[in-house]
Amino acid sequence: MAFTNQRTLTKAASLEGTSLHTGEQVVVTLKPAPVDYGIKFRRVDLPDEPTIDARIEFVKQVERATTLGEGNVKVHTVEHVLSALHGMGVDNAVVELNGNEPPICDGSAAPFVELIRRCGLEEQNALRKVFEIREPLHVETKSGSLMTLVPSSGFRVSCTQVGPDGRFTQYFSTEITPEIYEKEIAPARTFVFYEDVQPLMDKGLIRGGSLENAVVIRGDSIMSKEPLRFQDEFVRHKILDILGDLILAGCRIAGHVIAVKPGHAPNTELTRGLSKRYAQMLAMVPPRVIPQGSAVMDTKDVLAVLPHRYPFLMVDRILSFEGRPFPGPSGHAGRSPSRSDGASCQHIDVEVESWCERHRIFYER
Repeated sequence: MAFTNQRTLTKAASLEGTSLHTGEQVVVTLKPAPVDYGIKFRRVDLPDEPTIDARIEFVKQVERATTLGEGNVKVHTVEHVLSALHGMGVDNAVVELNGNEPPICDGSAAPFVELIRRCGLEEQNALRKVFEIREPLHVETKSGSLMTLVPSSGFRVSCTQVGPDGRFTQYFSTEITPEIYEKEIAPARTFVFYEDVQPLMDKGLIRGGSLENAVVIRGDSIMSKEPLRFQDEFVRHKILDILGDLILAGCRIAGHVIAVKPGHAPNTELTRGLSKRYAQMLAMVPPRVIPQGSAVMDTKDVLAVLPHRYPFLMVDRILSFEGRPFPGPSGHAGRSPSRSDGASCQHIDVEVESWCERHRIFYER
């Protein structure tokens, strides 16, 4: 798993359009944010401009869209803009809205990717929070949705979309990188089966919906203002939604998401389980202040921070440390050939050097 720094936006940029469910004209503005800020929505149309963290604990509704809320403040249909931020590698940003919902645009995340491109990307001086999946995580719903997260060296999503009566069953599997996301996932548009349209309208939803921003499936026919952008456009849009819901865990992952019949409800259930496991992992490593300078950590200090033990102690002294507290940008480490009590340290220097490289520590034999 490669270590990469957090990213934010270089400058602010705005996009105006019609919201899907309310049908109102709204403006969304993406703005830079500091290290470890995460992603927050700000309602500039309300007094005091309240903010809502894009975190799973603030999810209030998952019917046909993901809604965040805190108190009386809500933001609807957040998944497309969150998906774009996730897919394009943005860790810290403010999403300002002058309404309760971002614009639906063309029903894909491509307009938000273009907005991010207009903002520009800026690397920050802090490591990205990436949770490496070590044990499988599985969610199964009564409606037949299956969501599984398994270990992987990178980040991959494999998805099977199944419509009513098995119609338009599609499968797609892809690694997720900004380049792949922009080309293969972001352009996929939202879709709806014709028999679901009237019930949604009866609930006061999709007031801004039209063939300009959605693909409608009626029987075996497809109703759209333009040809399908991909032969398997529907399953690609499902992956788009998964990415928008998964970032609500508060971290990125190194793992493989395997989804069958996904939707916002099962997506957020998987995210809830991921968030809980990530919190448990963090609780196992109590915060510790790492001093700066030279000759600052001996064997006892190292053992209190790193989860390795004899006879596999990869590093037994830190000679110097520079930058942010561990894990940080650089350090200088060494290893003694044996312990003072005579116990042998049977280490392989190649493995030690590899470990230090992954943790950005210079290794001295």
